[in-house]
Amino acid sequence: MARPKRKQNQKPMRVATAGLSGNVDTQGATTSLSGSASVPADRLRPWWLAGTCALFVARPLFPSESPAAMGDDLPVVMLWIVLAVVWLLGVIGRPKFAIRFGWTDAAVIIFIVLHSLAGVYAAIHGSPRPAINVVWQYVGLGLAFLLARQFIQNGREARAVVAVMIGLAVALSGYGLYQYFYELPQTRAAYIRDADQALREAGMWYEPGSPERQVFEQRLASTEPLATFALTNSLAGYLAPWLIVAAGVVLSPLGIRTRLALGCLCLPIAACLLLTKSRSAYAEAVLGLVLVWLVRWNLRSWSRWKLPLAVVVAAGLLLGTAVAVGGLDVQIVSEAAKSFTYRVEYWQATLGMIADRPLVGCGPGNFQHAYTAYKLPQASEEVADPHNFLLEIWATAGTLTMLAFLAVLGCFAWTLWGAKKGSDLSPPQHRVPPEGCSGLCDKTETAPFSPGVPLCVVAGGGCGFLLAWPLGLMGAAPPGIAVLALGLPLAAGSVALLADWIKHGRLPAALPAIGLIVLLVNLLAAGGIGFAGVAGTLWLLLALGLNAVETGLPRILSRRAGFAALLAAIALAVACYSTAYGPVLRCRAELHQAQQDPIHAVEHLQKAATADRLAAEPWHQLASIAFDQWQETPTADALATFETCNAKALQLAANSSPAWLNSGDCYSEIYRKTRRPVDIRKAVDAYRRAVRLYPNSGVYRAKLALALDAAGDRSGFRREAAAALELDERTPHADKKLPPELRRQLIRSTSSP
Repeated sequence: MARPKRKQNQKPMRVATAGLSGNVDTQGATTSLSGSASVPADRLRPWWLAGTCALFVARPLFPSESPAAMGDDLPVVMLWIVLAVVWLLGVIGRPKFAIRFGWTDAAVIIFIVLHSLAGVYAAIHGSPRPAINVVWQYVGLGLAFLLARQFIQNGREARAVVAVMIGLAVALSGYGLYQYFYELPQTRAAYIRDADQALREAGMWYEPGSPERQVFEQRLASTEPLATFALTNSLAGYLAPWLIVAAGVVLSPLGIRTRLALGCLCLPIAACLLLTKSRSAYAEAVLGLVLVWLVRWNLRSWSRWKLPLAVVVAAGLLLGTAVAVGGLDVQIVSEAAKSFTYRVEYWQATLGMIADRPLVGCGPGNFQHAYTAYKLPQASEEVADPHNFLLEIWATAGTLTMLAFLAVLGCFAWTLWGAKKGSDLSPPQHRVPPEGCSGLCDKTETAPFSPGVPLCVVAGGGCGFLLAWPLGLMGAAPPGIAVLALGLPLAAGSVALLADWIKHGRLPAALPAIGLIVLLVNLLAAGGIGFAGVAGTLWLLLALGLNAVETGLPRILSRRAGFAALLAAIALAVACYSTAYGPVLRCRAELHQAQQDPIHAVEHLQKAATADRLAAEPWHQLASIAFDQWQETPTADALATFETCNAKALQLAANSSPAWLNSGDCYSEIYRKTRRPVDIRKAVDAYRRAVRLYPNSGVYRAKLALALDAAGDRSGFRREAAAALELDERTPHADKKLPPELRRQLIRSTSSP
């Protein structure tokens, strides 16, 4: 009797073991790999999954394109690390535990390690604060990928996650449409009524007629929606892959009424995407639709022509409506060549940067400072990234890191190709999965954590909207109430429409893979892989695609390995808090107090500099205040204070051409009052460094020329003046031209003996 009994116990054991890859037994009870009942860590998995969904949802709901020195991503990074620590605390309670880990996961870890090493190098040789912040941002994205791999364990949960992210795309699209039709027109009207007051309320001030004010007014006149992103291309880059994933869901073999209802979800996303005027997003969306259709040949014959016809009709109606409301114009076509030319200029300059620094690059977060040394004379702006994800990784973190990222994509593609599945979107059979089934197989109706729609995923997505508010308050630009008031109902309605697909549909690996391709195509032309609100989609789609095709049993690790992983996660938490999260938030709080309390601004700025010893901003502001005080009362003490603060600011932003230019301006002004040769020599040295960091700026060379003239170096003056005037002629951009007064000074000095 013992033998049959052993066989009877073994079958559920085998099924449950496979359940760690997404399957359960007929009773729906999971067991550990040792055969004992599930430990509390397993029962807590829905909470970890809810936290994962909340963080993926929260991040795109507040701007992520602020300067790296601001550290807007650090609170989210800390939450990812805390989530990993809490999960591992439960894992070490078991003698053995299973994890999903393959070649792609190993490549991701190698990529993050190499990227971090490049950041450490940049912290020593470049601007440390942006480098450290971006390093932690990538660590957070890597953890997001690895945790999503562990917590999304069956097809129903994967579909629920996709539904929540589609709902988020609908919410952001709804807010973008609200901006286009109401919020942006109101802002432009307020600026027209009182431009100066509008600028002050926005916390900025530009002189009337200044190039900076002209650029601001040009951007204000732009009608493209931004939603919660700082750049319209970032919004388009986020929407396009989820539009294609939503289209793939619509093409699932569901009932016609359900399909029409789901098609309504695509309309606001497509409408907002059209209004962004992002040509790269248009191209990638068309590519994604073609790819989705290519894996749809198992549809019935009538669907093969009716569905494309419906897509064409819907696209035509959206295009006509966009043209009618002024959202699209002929410049979409006429300016395409110019836009592509700008990108080619960015890429040429970046390749020059890579050629000079092939091993470790210029450093994460340091691209904009390094770029000006290679910027072409006719290029339009000092971009923060090269608008190409491969060039960005290559230029900022070096060749090995770029190859490691290619290895991540290569391992992902190889895994999907080797699985030879993912093109079938037919609904699954509701039965116990066969022994040995792998990937995101569906659990039975009685499976734990999946009573129809996984409530943990939906609740986590809803909490993400609420979490975005306090997280945004810690950043430079918190989300407005409109995005939450409009977005949450839209997202909830979208998930409700997708409920039938969540319960009875199927998510093949082909769909997240196509979404990933769409996003990568956009990142090749628009950039933004360093923007967490956009990049989070990349890592989530990677995890979903891998989980859908994973073959074989998960890897079994011992408790000792669990302890090691826990210690590593705790070390990450301590390191992140001590090197970034704590210093940046304390520094930012003091900077805010300095703005609110100008009388005690110096005290707050000194506290900010003490709180974050890697931040240059407090020293820049202290130097500015000291210089203003010296101008009012030109004493030796005031001058010494300025020089001390200025030197510290330059030390922490050694490759910032604007910082060196500002230093030269200050010493030039000091020389006009003191007439001491040492002051004009300091001005010349600062201007020389600024020109070395930005050689193709006519303004920089013009100021160096005038300083050389004041120092008595007439040959140097003529050389730099000629270069400044030549650059002024070559640039087609008004904001890069020499200011009229500066140009007149050059011409007068050139004509004098």
